[in-house]
Amino acid sequence: MLAQSQPPSKQYVVLLKRGPKWVTGKPAGEQALGNHGRYLQEQMTKGAVQLAGPFLDDSAGLILYNARRSGGAAIAEHDPKVVGGILAVESIRPFDLAFDAVSGKSPFSAAK
Repeated sequence: MLAQSQPPSKQYVVLLKRGPKWVTGKPAGEQALGNHGRYLQEQMTKGAVQLAGPFLDDSAGLILYNARRSGGAAIAEHDPKVVGGILAVESIRPFDLAFDAVSGKSPFSAAK
């Protein structure tokens, strides 16, 4: 039996911000974010997280998800620290990876 073809993955940029239960006055490194990191590691192992990290001003973070349809929203909203209110989803935007230094992908790579 032939497997049904899956729709291609898309990327979603997710911006996370401090949630209502963020402890004021504590930097990100002192917040209870261990489950958030383990969740991102699990999603990365599954191929859903392409990259993630905090902004240097400690105000928020960015995650680039590989997901089908609007799966990026579901993955982000199930993050245990989003559910727990320490973090909150600020925005989720579909993203088209046009240039990728790791893979060499570029709309101009075939141009002569």
